[in-house]
Amino acid sequence: VRLPNINPINKLYYGMMLQANGKCPVARYWLQQYLKAMPDDARGQFLAKACDMEEELLNKNRGIYRITQLPINSHLDDFAPAIVGDQLVFASDRETGVAVKRTSMWTGNPFAELFTATFQVDTTGFGDFRYQVPRKFSSVVNTKFHEASATFSADGNTVYFTRNNYLDGKVGRSDEGLVKLSIYSAKKDKNGNWGDVTLLPFCSDNYNTVHPSLSADGKRIYYSSNRPGGFGGMDIYYSDFYNGSWGPSISLGPVINTEGNEIFPFIQENGRLNFASNGHIGLGGLDNFYSVSIGKNEWTMPVNIGAPINSNSDDFGLCYGPDESWGFFCSDRPGGAGRDDIYLFQKNSAPIELYVFDAQSKKPIAGAIVENSNTNFKLSSNASGLVAFDMKKAECANFTISKKGYESLEQVACAESSAKGFVTRIEFPLQKVSNYTVQGIVFDMSNGYPAEGAGITLLNDCGKPISEAFTTGIDGRYKFKLERNCCYTIRASMSGFIAAVGEGICTKNPALSPTMRVNLNLEPYRDAEGFIVDNSDKTGRLPRFNNISGLYEYPDGSLANFELGSGLEIRDGVLYDNGAPSRPEESRWQRGSDGFLVNLYYDFNSADLRSESMPELAKLLKTLRENPDFEVEIASYTDARGTDSYNMDLSQKRADAVVNWLVSKGIPRAQLSAKGYGETRLVNHCGNNVPCTEAEHQQNRRTEFRITGLGSSTMSKPPEKKVKTKSCDGCPF
Repeated sequence: VRLPNINPINKLYYGMMLQANGKCPVARYWLQQYLKAMPDDARGQFLAKACDMEEELLNKNRGIYRITQLPINSHLDDFAPAIVGDQLVFASDRETGVAVKRTSMWTGNPFAELFTATFQVDTTGFGDFRYQVPRKFSSVVNTKFHEASATFSADGNTVYFTRNNYLDGKVGRSDEGLVKLSIYSAKKDKNGNWGDVTLLPFCSDNYNTVHPSLSADGKRIYYSSNRPGGFGGMDIYYSDFYNGSWGPSISLGPVINTEGNEIFPFIQENGRLNFASNGHIGLGGLDNFYSVSIGKNEWTMPVNIGAPINSNSDDFGLCYGPDESWGFFCSDRPGGAGRDDIYLFQKNSAPIELYVFDAQSKKPIAGAIVENSNTNFKLSSNASGLVAFDMKKAECANFTISKKGYESLEQVACAESSAKGFVTRIEFPLQKVSNYTVQGIVFDMSNGYPAEGAGITLLNDCGKPISEAFTTGIDGRYKFKLERNCCYTIRASMSGFIAAVGEGICTKNPALSPTMRVNLNLEPYRDAEGFIVDNSDKTGRLPRFNNISGLYEYPDGSLANFELGSGLEIRDGVLYDNGAPSRPEESRWQRGSDGFLVNLYYDFNSADLRSESMPELAKLLKTLRENPDFEVEIASYTDARGTDSYNMDLSQKRADAVVNWLVSKGIPRAQLSAKGYGETRLVNHCGNNVPCTEAEHQQNRRTEFRITGLGSSTMSKPPEKKVKTKSCDGCPF
């Protein structure tokens, strides 16, 4: 295999031999060398992965099976078991004492014949099986050539079997002069004698057609063949019986068949197809697999049955007993009586299938890791998303499923039943790791610029852990990763400002954009003095944010243009965040004469709130709930009509009405104070005896709130002045 011009297939065979001898690390190297030369060979790809799965396959059925070598095995080959009633029918090339021996040119041993042995079975737990001495199956079925691999109709009166191309004393030879193998049928008469041997029509002298397995209803037969047009060596086909004859051969396709050999199919009553292969991921040599039909000639990815039925040796020819809790298989593993031997398997378990799929697309997920809490052993899902194994009857386990790019999922599954044909199937929908984010800029509305030092907190409604609090940098930016299927509230706060809250940030709609932008405004509750901002451009001019136009302007009204840094820039008065237009949201509160204006409506000469006031009251209630540390004065004003004392009393009643409403909604009374100012602080010229319109009087008839303290009525410290004394070149802004 080290020669420079060696045929790549020899590297494959060498790797397979090493794997069969338990030398996986070296085998992996040679299988990878083969793949370099033949990268499209699916068999090579499967076998290269096999060593990575060796531990999984060796341990997946730990404590489930009991394996017993049959006492009727010979020192030669015993294989291809089949069960019909209380009879075990099998093939053997054992010597039977006949004086004239015919031997196979391939093995040097006698030709194989069909034998039968009566057995008794105790299926309670791991009960004992007892076998009588084998005898030849039938002198009509057995000939001087090979016979093997029998399968029976449900009533036991028709048998299909493999034989060399020999019928009625005539030998069929291929174009090369070889006697190939074909499938024949025979029928049992009322006296129990076999006869009417017939060649099945889909066979040919030029290729092998072997290992038949008949469906329970007798309408479909599966078999293996190396006929032209296949995928590799031996492939599995089926033929349907209709209009009194068998139809054409139909391949099971590339999911089942590989560049290797797929042989010894066995179809169970529940439609599960068992077969042996050396082309799928296995422990070495031939391994037993199964697959399930999912549509018209569509199959799930084959599942390796695993140890102890499979081993590093050739393991094949599996069949199940009537209740599917026991059966037979063949192996040439060490410790047998001869070369190929028949073994009994018994299982005190129930089959489990875990189906792992994408919760959104509903497509199966391959390569998901499934960990069993009882064994701490890990299995991986195949290309059909299936993880199949056996659990002890009535056993439960917690399974953890993980896959890169998906959120892990935990779920309890129990082996519900071991009844024939019943498979406990548990579905595991995996959610992709959330790529939802919320990001934005926190604005200082005293100047319209990004707010440095704002604290950002994130809350959700689904009980999942949330990100730690975050403090904005000089660019005012924040960004949080969001979990799927949650709704979030994001809150920005900073000393001297009313907290800004963003709500309704939900990830429950899969059609949403993964990136959500929410800008937050921090409204100062102090005068703008104390905020000194040197955000001048290179000309020394100082742009400011115009709340009315929503643009950044120079004092002369022209639109600002300059770089702020960190991906922020102002072009033609518009703030761009990494090329995307961005701006402060519209201010929640309009400035009043000495606080923030609450647009409440009263009838003339009345302290009762009108229904139109409810939206503003609800907005005020929300602000107070978002800022529970604020101590707030509710200030009410009247117009100049009426006497000074009357207006002072009316304004106090109006302020009290607002406070009482807020208290009724859960705001602590200690957080609120009510103050009526009457007509002492008019906002326009409409004083006593000045003719004004009703709309002008309404401007004076107002309610405002202002923050008077934090917590224990102690005013918070004013924000530190933001002063830059040097040029802003290279600064964020």
